[in-house]
Amino acid sequence: MKTVTPSQLSRILDDMAISGGYPVMVWGAPGIGKSDIVKEVARRRNLEVLDMRLNYYEESDLLGIPMRTEEGMKFVKYSSFPSYGNGLWFFDELTHARTSIQGLVFELINDGKIEDYSVPDGWRHFVGASNLPRHRSISNPMPTGLSSRFTGGHYELIPDLSDWVSWANSKGVDERVISFVSYMENSDSLPWLLRMDSDTMLNPRLWSTGISHAVKNFRGEDLENILGGLMGETNAAEFIRYLQQADGLPGYEEIMKEPEKWLSTEQDPSRIYLFLNSIIKNTAKGNISVDSSLEVISRIPHEFMAFALTALARSIKEDNLLSSKTFRKNIELFSEVLGLEG
Repeated sequence: MKTVTPSQLSRILDDMAISGGYPVMVWGAPGIGKSDIVKEVARRRNLEVLDMRLNYYEESDLLGIPMRTEEGMKFVKYSSFPSYGNGLWFFDELTHARTSIQGLVFELINDGKIEDYSVPDGWRHFVGASNLPRHRSISNPMPTGLSSRFTGGHYELIPDLSDWVSWANSKGVDERVISFVSYMENSDSLPWLLRMDSDTMLNPRLWSTGISHAVKNFRGEDLENILGGLMGETNAAEFIRYLQQADGLPGYEEIMKEPEKWLSTEQDPSRIYLFLNSIIKNTAKGNISVDSSLEVISRIPHEFMAFALTALARSIKEDNLLSSKTFRKNIELFSEVLGLEG
């Protein structure tokens, strides 16, 4: 099975499941963004999504309810089954479903029909998603026949910091959350963006929802209690120490007046990550020019530069980056830091 990042999966879904019409199966940990990516790709292509959480389905939900008609016994389908238009079938929690339900999904993918229901031509796009057994989730074996029908491939989605930073900035996740995760991912031996152990479950969804909300809206003891419940007390204590350090950081506007002076005196790597994420976010918004942002990035230590360049590249249009005078001026330096050749 091929492991892919969110941006890689997005391209695969677009190329294989939608343009090619080949069913794709996505595996990954809970909260990593499988369903969000599928829906975002479909939205960009103006496709509706029939989101089916198969762990809740009974056979009658797919087969329909048998009813006697003048023409004999027929299966009456629910109104959610498409009869026209263009869309994508999203079979979520696929291996959480019973074998009989998986067998009906096989019929939909393989035959394009179940009993007297036929999938419209514009809806012949299929994506499945589920967790792997090691993700501490319910997982029933997928029949070989069904597995082989995912002719667009099986892919395991893994977290990617730069992808997440770009996405989190676009969704309004608190800057301190983004910079903390960036700092810890690059400086701690433990993973922070996604961690599943006996004491803690951290994932991109949790960082962007409950944790971000708590940081924006609570202080003092209330914040400590909520973060303890969300992250575990040890992790929360580490995060709260970071938040206390971040409170004394000047705004990005003030630092941008004399960035070299600030960078030459700032010794705390966590605060540098906070500043870099701030300028990346504001460059994507158009508050800072790409050239100004790259001028600062070109003068920071290499251990920060690789993160900043990658996150910036995924937050703005590629043409805006490549056409920048500062980018062209520092092309050799940036290529060396990113490990590129030519």
